[in-house]
Amino acid sequence: MDNMDWILGILATSLGGINIFQFVYYKTQRDKLRAEADTATTEAKQKDIDLQQDQYDYLLSKLSQFQRDYIELQEKVQSEARTHTETITTKCNEIAELKSKIIYYKGLKCYKSDCSIRVVTNPKDMEDRK
Repeated sequence: MDNMDWILGILATSLGGINIFQFVYYKTQRDKLRAEADTATTEAKQKDIDLQQDQYDYLLSKLSQFQRDYIELQEKVQSEARTHTETITTKCNEIAELKSKIIYYKGLKCYKSDCSIRVVTNPKDMEDRK
């Protein structure tokens, strides 16, 4: 293509009075510049698309990482919650058992009024007084 432009340029300058060669030369130059501009525009668009794809890939990897971190934290919180729930249930059962023992030891467990063996006072209180 460059040889053709060179030949047309020489013919146009040597035959200055002939307008057809000048017209063809300028037309080929214009087409050449237009093709270069189109190529540059296409390359710029391709680079823009590549940059957008790179950004998309980067953000997708970040999103995946954040989702993994979120799931990991959520599982940790749930396991901690289960542990705490089990601890709370255990402590509530211990409290209920202790309340039951306190009531028994205070002698309030037997409600039969005709019971001769009914605990009137806590035996431990009797031992403490001695």
